[in-house]
Amino acid sequence: MSDPLHLPGDCRTPRWRVKGLGVFFCALLALVPWAPAAALRPELPVFKYKGIILDDKDLRYNPHHDLIFPSVIAAHDCFIRPLGRYYMYYAPHDAPGGICLAYADNPAGPWREYTNNPIISREWPTNYQVSHVSGPHAIWNPDERKLFLYYHGENPVTRLATSTDGIHFHYDGVVVHTGMFENVSEASYGRVFRRELQGQESDYFMLLMGNNQGIRRIYFARSKNGREWEPRRAPFLDPPPGTDQVAGAWYLPRGGKHYIVAHANNSKAGFNQGYDLYLAETDAAFEHVVHLGKFMDRTFVSPTNEGVMSPCFFQEQDGPVYLFFNIGPRLRNKIALAISEPTVQSPARPPGDSR
Repeated sequence: MSDPLHLPGDCRTPRWRVKGLGVFFCALLALVPWAPAAALRPELPVFKYKGIILDDKDLRYNPHHDLIFPSVIAAHDCFIRPLGRYYMYYAPHDAPGGICLAYADNPAGPWREYTNNPIISREWPTNYQVSHVSGPHAIWNPDERKLFLYYHGENPVTRLATSTDGIHFHYDGVVVHTGMFENVSEASYGRVFRRELQGQESDYFMLLMGNNQGIRRIYFARSKNGREWEPRRAPFLDPPPGTDQVAGAWYLPRGGKHYIVAHANNSKAGFNQGYDLYLAETDAAFEHVVHLGKFMDRTFVSPTNEGVMSPCFFQEQDGPVYLFFNIGPRLRNKIALAISEPTVQSPARPPGDSR
């Protein structure tokens, strides 16, 4: 059986303790675009592409024809009388950005835009005034009974805002910044997960992107409460072989193993080309990482698609696994959906589940 996958917005997360891995893992050589990772590792879901679920042309708030970094939660488990059973947070990339909300009664859609987007803008009087805010990630904090929403603006800092209804937020300040890491000029696009790490007391950990002298790598931080963070100053995950930039990392526990899925590209081949999802495996203490090859190639969407980026996995009970991600050329992204094939074994859920 697979471990449950806890998605960050789930309001029912139990406190897990990760067991040690009995056998260390070996690297996987990806010989074809994205099939090998799933084909050779049966605990991983295999997806079927369903299409675009959020398109800029349908939105009232649309400063740049660009939508990135989806973060989906089970709103019906978190809030009284939510707009829909599920909330999705997303944002444009460039200035002015703006943290936006869409809602639906089914993860597959249809998704509706909240009428008063952005719910968090680049100006928050008495708190900050910046060029843009972007990169939202939501997780339910069961101890405080609040939704924690992490986002950046500017890129050197990750901020926190909290909410009891998922719409109206209180600003809680900067929680992560570049000074916490070594030779880093950006500390953004953080994903947060709730789990106790082997041999450590932390309940939360963050996987974020740091710009390390022009190379974007994944960095790691941990926290007892989701507010105060203890960083590891050195990188956690380097770009996969054949790439020189990696970002948007997601933790995917399956079958007692600890996987990381992130998008990566080779910027020397052109910054607007070649964004694919890559797979890595780590140990129970998140100390060692091995690259395993591609998880999903950009051509999974279409032969001409230029990128698959910013994965967000979501599952309830024993249902299908939903993979939300952005597709298309950089700075002209749309949000798309793939759903696991029925043959996939396993329950999967986000960190934030209070059952």
